Amino acid sequence: MADTARAPDRPELPGAGPDSGAGDGGGDGSDSLFRNAYALMLSTGVSAALGLGFWLVAARYYTEDAVGQGSAAIAAMRLLASITATTMFGAVVRYVPRAGRGTGPLVRRVYVVSSLVVCAASLVFLATLGRWGPSYAPLGGLVPGLVFTLSCVAWAILTLQEGVLTGLRKSFWVPVGNAVFSLGKLVLLAVLAATLPVLGVFVSWAAAMALSVVPLGWLVFRTLIPRQAAADRGRPPLRHADVARFMAGDSVGSLFSLAMINLLPVMVAVRFDAAHNAFFYTAYTVGGTMEFMAINMASSLTAHASYDPAGLAAGVRGALRRTLLLLVPVVAVIVAFAPLVLTPFGGSYAAHGTTVLRLLALATLPRVVVELYIGVLRVQGRTGVLAALQGAMCLGVLGGAAVLMGRTGIAGAGTAVLCSMVLVALFAAFGLRRALRVPPP
Repeated sequence: MADTARAPDRPELPGAGPDSGAGDGGGDGSDSLFRNAYALMLSTGVSAALGLGFWLVAARYYTEDAVGQGSAAIAAMRLLASITATTMFGAVVRYVPRAGRGTGPLVRRVYVVSSLVVCAASLVFLATLGRWGPSYAPLGGLVPGLVFTLSCVAWAILTLQEGVLTGLRKSFWVPVGNAVFSLGKLVLLAVLAATLPVLGVFVSWAAAMALSVVPLGWLVFRTLIPRQAAADRGRPPLRHADVARFMAGDSVGSLFSLAMINLLPVMVAVRFDAAHNAFFYTAYTVGGTMEFMAINMASSLTAHASYDPAGLAAGVRGALRRTLLLLVPVVAVIVAFAPLVLTPFGGSYAAHGTTVLRLLALATLPRVVVELYIGVLRVQGRTGVLAALQGAMCLGVLGGAAVLMGRTGIAGAGTAVLCSMVLVALFAAFGLRRALRVPPP
């Protein structure tokens, strides 16, 4: 892209002081990249640990049908919120590091547009609620519908807020916000078990989002954005045409990613009963935690290489090595002890979810290669290739699941994810190798 090509050389960066992305406190760009990536991974780990506690408490205090209905509502909320959160996330991570004095207006516009679009999508979903299966029946009515709509808007902002903090190279605030959110929803889950035996799972999740969105939003707009604007006041303003061109391609790919990640549990909820949906969603939550480690590393790579394109090749090599070193032992443990991981939720969860969990855990290893290549494509502005890559993943996962679930039950969804990731990773590996031979923009 033209905007990438105009990036100044490292010595000319006006933000090369203590608050810049160059070091975030004195280290070199590579150290800063990995510190922020580790912060995002820590956030994933905190959310995973407390998330397991959430579903463990849910399995103990709520019926299997209530857990299935609650997880179905959460899956639908994440799907609708991701219409903007996913499609805008890449642009936020790509352009917030380069926005300078325009950072505040850019973030505010993203939040407003996201809220309006997600609100409209939620209303359409609620208007057609009867078409989505019995798992979504508790969302019928004015009050549940209003809570659901506000939750979708809040989840989109919560997701975009993580992208803003990543773009500002201040990712260490992300695990703080996620820890507050995760602890809050865990406490609310236990408190609401008696008063809301059906909707308590969803309401506790929804109400806890305010505990993270509000204080971190205050920090972002009152402290972090003004600090970046002052440090990078010499940067040329972003050209809206460049941002629009990037988003046109990146949004298509992000929509494919949105469908792949969020539509899969919805497909399971529609096809199977609430109990089997609970078995799948619990395993899906654990498996998804590991794949987000790769996504987090790629996001940090995008933010830092956008700020300093000269560090792209070295960043990719280090990111690939470090992510695999972290993930391989985790995947090995999950595959070996999957039944023990699920047993605390109940014997039926271990009996029905073990195969799904093992398949999803194995799929995270090829996902590392895919996500890092996506990060490279975003830095280089090659959004057409990015969209094709994510489209192939989406079609492979959802198409494969549609076929295999009829033959092997919920395990078919896990098989589709693993096979699709391996095939796409083979292509991404060649593309990643070629991209690293190209001089930095």
